[in-house]
Amino acid sequence: MNHQESSNKQIENFHRQIVDLVKKYQSRDRDQILSCGISVSQCYILETLHTCRSLTVTELATKMYLKVSTVTRVVDQLVRKEYVSREEDLNDRRVRVMQLTELGEVVFQECWRNIFESERVILENFPAEHREMLIDFLRKLNQAVEQWHAHCHL
Repeated sequence: MNHQESSNKQIENFHRQIVDLVKKYQSRDRDQILSCGISVSQCYILETLHTCRSLTVTELATKMYLKVSTVTRVVDQLVRKEYVSREEDLNDRRVRVMQLTELGEVVFQECWRNIFESERVILENFPAEHREMLIDFLRKLNQAVEQWHAHCHL
């Protein structure tokens, strides 16, 4: 097998592993999150707002790698459930910022407990001395995907 064939085989295997992992994680997320009474997309938005505290819909869409219209639709659902509030930006009254409400924080924490426990079980499948290496590898994979994403969307 020449270098090109070997490289193509690696790309194929990499793709299969990533797709398989994403499918399993999406299924796991659905199972863990739906038990909290919200969708996976809603949970990801709650998590992002929990982490960032206050974002405009454009900022939220950027962080979620989604279109503004998609994020707006999901945020509308969360506002109706009283998990997210929309407030006028103090610096620009034309802009609305989203924040978690107290109820939204409670729902997020419930989902997070479920997810955290499943993450614990998954991580415990690795020897303790390999866990930081795994996390570092995932961080680097994430950075590589971000670089690809930024390059492809110029």
